[in-house]
Amino acid sequence: MKIVLVDDEAGILDGLQILIECYIPACKVVGAAYNGIEGVKLIQEQKPDIVITDIRMPQADGLEMIRTLKEAGCPAKFILLSGYADFEYARRGIQLGVQFYLNKPVEEEELRDCIHKVMEVIKAEKAKLQEVEDLKQQVHNRMQENCLRDVIDVGSENTDYVEELLRMASIPIEDNFFVCALLELGNTFENFKEFVLEPVFRQIDHAFGQYRKVYRFRYSRGQIALVVAHDRDMVYEDLVGSIQRLKESLYRELKLSMTVGIGTVHERAAGISRSFEEARYALSYKVIKGADVVIPYPEIISLPGMAHPISEDMIVQLESGLDNMDEAECVRIIRDIFRQMESERGMSPVDLQLQCLNILLSSVRKMSFLQLQQNNFLGGKLFSPEDASRIRTLEQLEQWMVQVFRGIISFKLEKKIPKKKDIITQIKEYVKDHYNDQISLADLSERFFINPYYLSQLFKQKTGDTYLNFLAQIRINKSKDLLEKTNLKVYEICQMVGYSDAQHFARLFEKLVGVKPSEYRKNSRKK
Repeated sequence: MKIVLVDDEAGILDGLQILIECYIPACKVVGAAYNGIEGVKLIQEQKPDIVITDIRMPQADGLEMIRTLKEAGCPAKFILLSGYADFEYARRGIQLGVQFYLNKPVEEEELRDCIHKVMEVIKAEKAKLQEVEDLKQQVHNRMQENCLRDVIDVGSENTDYVEELLRMASIPIEDNFFVCALLELGNTFENFKEFVLEPVFRQIDHAFGQYRKVYRFRYSRGQIALVVAHDRDMVYEDLVGSIQRLKESLYRELKLSMTVGIGTVHERAAGISRSFEEARYALSYKVIKGADVVIPYPEIISLPGMAHPISEDMIVQLESGLDNMDEAECVRIIRDIFRQMESERGMSPVDLQLQCLNILLSSVRKMSFLQLQQNNFLGGKLFSPEDASRIRTLEQLEQWMVQVFRGIISFKLEKKIPKKKDIITQIKEYVKDHYNDQISLADLSERFFINPYYLSQLFKQKTGDTYLNFLAQIRINKSKDLLEKTNLKVYEICQMVGYSDAQHFARLFEKLVGVKPSEYRKNSRKK
């Protein structure tokens, strides 16, 4: 620790410096002054941890120097040198917050003990400050995580809303390029425990150290979302290389296997959602590529089967049949799709197999990751392409597709998964009862078995508003009620309605209500 000495007697300064250098190696004398005026200047320049100062000095004594430094915000700890006749000075020193005193002449043991006590106080205060800073950082990180969860699920068309969310979370958007990846760890339910997260995050930070910022957080069970930001366009091959190195280091250091989907690079902040949807779609192609691989989005859109796309209208009809668990309708649409495929000439067996898998993946894109994992039948049929690879005729492929869709519907009936037309009503009721919990779209996805991206789209379609706006309005309405009827402090109400950051809550309240929370309370009690 750094020490500054202040005394008008050169002999005392020299003696103190020799004692400190000989007997207290953890400290270093970084300067000495002969009066309070010189002391103020020196201490402000050197910013020492400890100042040992005489009380009686010409021009400005020790107490005047301490008062000036305290008023300027100096955090140093002061040790006063005093004689037995300086009791009044010592009393004034206590009023200034000085806790430590040395009597002249200074003895070696007394000096050592006093400085060690001061050092312990400083260490304790630094530890407490660090604890507060760590807590602030945790809150900030959680706020950024919640913001990015909302951004990746809200959709790319809400540009203004996305940019507002990012600004509130202090995530730079000007002159930044973004790319997303979705990491799926192997042996999900056995090995992916909370204690694994921190070492995984450290590996991620190391792998992406060359970029401006990497945001990483648990997205759903067994999956980690990555949002990489950089101040210039990223070389895509370098990005893929970083993911490959991360995959290798995770297995080498933590024995964790990993499958990754990577989206493409986008310049605007709204592209975060688009890039993440690309990453999610790329990851779904592990059924073709296999597990424990890195799958860039540009790679899957160039697959042979993609050259013969089935119309989006047919896919939507098939989705609707699955939504309503209408087996007959699904079978009818599959028959129509295969009649169309039958009319296509020049499709190789590989093309046909890939086309079937593309149709299947597009049809189940609304299903949540957890739902797909829990579906043993689908896991056996969809995530093991061996069955499809043994099929050589259109008729065999058609029967295979019908069998898979029947299995999906059986699973949904067994799990009592509601039809999609009822889900939004159920979700709204659930949110009204649990508004004070941390309920992201990913959380609702796992609870109601629906892909979070499509939940966001469906919610907007059915209600005319975004899920985030709906949740915010419920929380703000509840906070208005608490402001009117209780004497709770604003930060207490903020926590009670589900927000962790009081400043964010206050800004949102003012945006939706038109006045600050304190003003709303004051106005409501005038009525």
